Amino acid sequence: MRYKHRILIGLTGAIGKMGPQSQIITNKVGYLIGKELGDEMLKRNLINPKMTYREIWEVLNNEIQIDPSSVFEEKENKLTITIENCNICPKKVGKYPIPGTACPVGGMFKGLCSCLGKEPEAEPELIPGKICKIIIA
Repeated sequence: MRYKHRILIGLTGAIGKMGPQSQIITNKVGYLIGKELGDEMLKRNLINPKMTYREIWEVLNNEIQIDPSSVFEEKENKLTITIENCNICPKKVGKYPIPGTACPVGGMFKGLCSCLGKEPEAEPELIPGKICKIIIA
């Protein structure tokens, strides 16, 4: 566990307590975090517009270590990132008793991709504290 993980856990844990709109707010915050990460990764030449979504995910996951054991699958024109051992989950790791969801991963991925001129639809399928899937279309 690193400080950056704890920062995201605390942030999303606080947002998660805001009620039924918490996932919508977390998506927007995650998007802006992703844009910031993307700007820095571009400066460091870690990402470029020619990269596939899989390659972009691998760089993001390697740099932030969201879940080193995540699985990236491609089926029927959809990409799915499955996360079971998330280092930034406010419920599983932070133990925040939030009623809904507050996962920033889909928003972060989408924001990072926007720095490359890509705007994927990234919809989360979340079972809080257990398994999360980010569906990319």
